[in-house]
Amino acid sequence: MKFSILPLLLFTALSLQAQYGGPRLFLDIPSFYAHTPDVQNVGHRLGAGLEVAMNVGTHWGVARLGGGTTFTFDPQSDEFSATTLWRPYALLEAGAGMYRSNGNECAKNHQSAFTAMGKVGMRYDFNSDAVAIRDAGTPEQLDLTLGVELGYFYIRDVFSNLEFVISGNYHTKAKVISANIGFKVFLNLRANG
Repeated sequence: MKFSILPLLLFTALSLQAQYGGPRLFLDIPSFYAHTPDVQNVGHRLGAGLEVAMNVGTHWGVARLGGGTTFTFDPQSDEFSATTLWRPYALLEAGAGMYRSNGNECAKNHQSAFTAMGKVGMRYDFNSDAVAIRDAGTPEQLDLTLGVELGYFYIRDVFSNLEFVISGNYHTKAKVISANIGFKVFLNLRANG
């Protein structure tokens, strides 16, 4: 499959356009989540992940640059240590849809806010041995992803919050679907701007 970066650049450019006084800046520090690198093989590979990301967004989209790591194991194996895998990665994503928004009320305390968006991205895995692949091919460390992200949080403080997030990604080269469910601790860097 020929890789094209054009759709990612288009979504990134759209997310960076000014809206409501300029783009919003969110620092996810950290995201922590339960993780499976392949939903069709969840009984033999699951674990947890940790991620840090910088988000530049508007009410209807986001561009995100970050990195993190996952730790997975085979829960059905008798030898836990023999099945553990660390998978550090870097990512670049762009999403379109509702991003941490409840209309124009998002800068007020004591409001509910939501995330519901489709996303496209690139992911580079530093440990090729931990890359899940559907067929017997060679794992590729750079992959294009297509995904969905859903989230909810209650704005108790316009600067610092905790968002509950469910996300899934289809890895186009590996031909697997990964899934995360967890929380993002994030800082709204334009809360006072």
